Amino acid sequence: MNDEVKRLLEDLRLLGPTGIERAAQAWREVAAAEDKIRTSAERRAEDDPEWRGAEQQIFQVARGEAWLALAQDVRESAVAAAQDALLGILERKTLGSLAYRGLVVPMASALPWLLSGEAEDRY
Repeated sequence: MNDEVKRLLEDLRLLGPTGIERAAQAWREVAAAEDKIRTSAERRAEDDPEWRGAEQQIFQVARGEAWLALAQDVRESAVAAAQDALLGILERKTLGSLAYRGLVVPMASALPWLLSGEAEDRY
């Protein structure tokens, strides 16, 4: 598993309710506009074992206490934002920077390193 995927999964485990709500709200705001990019990226990633393993971990993280403390629609939106971020990370080279940003912006509202272009924080 690449370092950015590992970092995303670890950070998802550490997110509190405010970060989860922030990512969920941001995802709902851009979801419709990014549907075409998401569908294309999902087709490419569906046969990738790294995608399948990381996606399962996202679902496990979403069963954590901080996530379960929130309403179901918030959790579902935050999970979708996490899946989009995962797709963006895995497909970054084939998507181009604009499509990558479109996928990761919602989760970047809680995890800004996704837009830093670096694997480690420089904030």
